Amino acid sequence: MASPMRSLLTNPDRYLRSFRLFLEKSTEHQSMREFMERQLPDVIASIGNGKSTINVLSIGGGAGEMDLLILSKVQARYPGVPINNEVIEPSADQISKYKERVAQTSNLGKVKFTWHEETADEYESRMTAEKKSKKWDFIHMIQMLYYVKDIPATVRYFHSLLESQAKLLIILVSGT
Repeated sequence: MASPMRSLLTNPDRYLRSFRLFLEKSTEHQSMREFMERQLPDVIASIGNGKSTINVLSIGGGAGEMDLLILSKVQARYPGVPINNEVIEPSADQISKYKERVAQTSNLGKVKFTWHEETADEYESRMTAEKKSKKWDFIHMIQMLYYVKDIPATVRYFHSLLESQAKLLIILVSGT
């Protein structure tokens, strides 16, 4: 039986309404912000050591609120180092909001953004078909594993794309 969370992807308006309601009723963003402030700097301490550019992959970037917080921490840890940030997000509306948020943020001069309107599964299929396997210094998956067909296979695939000393950050509200 398909997960009710996965069925939300077939109705983008319902997905966005559900997500907004969830944020209103939960402390998810507050908890993530605390994590980003207190623990993320230690997590990313080894990802860019000695590199001339840091490659970050966001799976399910949404409207970019958490992504930009993550990028600010990477920039603080590696000032002046260019960052290539690729975003995988299936919702055109969310990508649009993300781009608006980027346009309103002043300290992103060294960050290059690339957006892909696709799911994690579609990204994997596209990369496999194109025989590409770009390596990443930091990959984050925030509240997106609910929407993939095979969670262990998805985690294995993205883990295989990590550089040496790289990190894969997964944030879920629940494992069920």
